[in-house]
Amino acid sequence: MEQILRIGVIGGGMFFDDIIGPALHDFQRGGFAGALSSIGMSHYAPRVAGIRVEFVAIGTRSAARGTADLIRGAFLDEFPDAELKAYYGDTVWREMIAQERLDVLLVASPDHLHTQPILDALAAGLHVVAEKPLCLQTAEADRIIAAAARAGLIVAVDMHKRYDPFVREMMTRSLPLYNRIYRVRAVLEEPLQVATEVFQWVEQSNPFAYVGCHWLDVVGHYMGVKPRALYATGERMLLENWDRYVREIAILKQKDVATFSRHEAIHAWDAMNVNITYDNGMRGDFNNAWINPAEFEGAVNQELEVYGVLGRGFVDQQDRGFRETITGDGTRTRNPTFGGRIRHMGRHTELYGYGKASLAAGLLAIARVKFLGERIEDLGTSYPDACSQRSITQIIEAATAVAELNHHYLGERGAAPVTAVFTEDSTTLIDPLGGNRELYRR
Repeated sequence: MEQILRIGVIGGGMFFDDIIGPALHDFQRGGFAGALSSIGMSHYAPRVAGIRVEFVAIGTRSAARGTADLIRGAFLDEFPDAELKAYYGDTVWREMIAQERLDVLLVASPDHLHTQPILDALAAGLHVVAEKPLCLQTAEADRIIAAAARAGLIVAVDMHKRYDPFVREMMTRSLPLYNRIYRVRAVLEEPLQVATEVFQWVEQSNPFAYVGCHWLDVVGHYMGVKPRALYATGERMLLENWDRYVREIAILKQKDVATFSRHEAIHAWDAMNVNITYDNGMRGDFNNAWINPAEFEGAVNQELEVYGVLGRGFVDQQDRGFRETITGDGTRTRNPTFGGRIRHMGRHTELYGYGKASLAAGLLAIARVKFLGERIEDLGTSYPDACSQRSITQIIEAATAVAELNHHYLGERGAAPVTAVFTEDSTTLIDPLGGNRELYRR
């Protein structure tokens, strides 16, 4: 009997263009078995090599933009016989689920719009691969975990930094040599274009939720630690005054203001700084922003430093060895280990790197349950499952609330004293100025 995974995708933005779309081209062409060596699961390749992947539905919100049709057209250029259909609407996934025989829903919608599509997919008997973060509220994570358990279905999350070979080498080989770890420092900064042009939903999320979740996953996955206390602050300087700064930037770049997609104030964080105390006594410092100047040499700025009593390690994306200077573009650093391309002579372009590997990890988990008869509880930590993301969601929810209160108190009273404490079942805000209160209780 032929084994097929029929995939529908909601969301056709930047990450679809960079990673999801090219990966689906590759998976449609040759399956996902070839990507398993990147996640240390190549021993499964012979058993899943015959599984076909079919990209059958793409859904985006606005029909006026025609994004889904553009994606469909580009896909049919390579696969003219494919059955890919384009869908539009505010709840586009529901129409896709009703009209297509899907096995997997891949959720690549904005951060704050993950929960309902995931729950609806699980209710319809579909497995899910979700872009990070899983969701923004702990109660939502609990609902997803419970629904997946009831249905016996996979919810995988694309936490691709877990598979970054530089990070993985440090976290698996080097950490034991450093002895006891007492501090982790993590930085991930996105370009200004993300907050002012690419995403129209930045007011609904924040840079810590959007990219800080990657480092939270790396620390939680490789070190097995849980958060116990948190302090968070943030800055609102550039985006809140974007209506003024956009004119200054236009003058500096000698461009017409009308060429910028947004001209009004953007009510969102520029950056967030989150300090976490873990249950082993370790401190984690996480710094995230999405206002990095376009002139910065890398697509993003990312650093991970681990401090131990007998050593320390440092992974910096800008120091990986690929730096080039191009007339008109300046000096840039590249990271092909994330999403590199191999162009076959006269034929197709193939994606490689840990961005694709993370998607393959989710598909392998689904295949092991759907086709190989394995139990979900036996898959362990072989993929980023929804349960592993619960503490991350708890941290994101608390950091957002603490940073908001501290920003308010700093402006009103010149102090920023709010913190949060965690148990497995609760999050409590410690607020000396407004009174302590529970943010979440299971």
